[in-house]
Amino acid sequence: MVFTGTYEHTIDAKNRLAIPAEIRQQIRHASKLGKEDAIFLYVTAGEGQALCIYTEREFDRRSGQLDESDRSPDEILAYETLFYSLARRIEMDKNGRVRLPENLLALSGIGNEVVLLGVKDHLQVRNRMTWQDYLDQALADDARLLVNPRRIMRRPRLET
Repeated sequence: MVFTGTYEHTIDAKNRLAIPAEIRQQIRHASKLGKEDAIFLYVTAGEGQALCIYTEREFDRRSGQLDESDRSPDEILAYETLFYSLARRIEMDKNGRVRLPENLLALSGIGNEVVLLGVKDHLQVRNRMTWQDYLDQALADDARLLVNPRRIMRRPRLET
């Protein structure tokens, strides 16, 4: 499953964030869930004042990848301690909302005006203004970030 897109949303007073219908449908289809089946996700802290939301399948897959990592056991243990201690399993309600844990919202400092970003294998929740500033700066620093995917996948030819 590949998540894409940018969606502007607001986190309400009960720390709920609406997940767009197209993303809910995508998760249901990929997870082979019926219309009445509950959707469970995992949320944890991410880089750069973001919250990361994973499907159950992707969260489990990442756990397996850690077991196969070539990093030192001390590095993996430190990462796992932070990653899993901050992660929470959350259930989507019937209106397509998830309740974001208060401690993660405080840690990220993202506020109520947010963007929900599709970032390939997960979703990110970021402060709307911080995201716009980041986007503007990243493109100003290197306009080639919006390169055609065919170019980014090709390896440069070695000169002989």
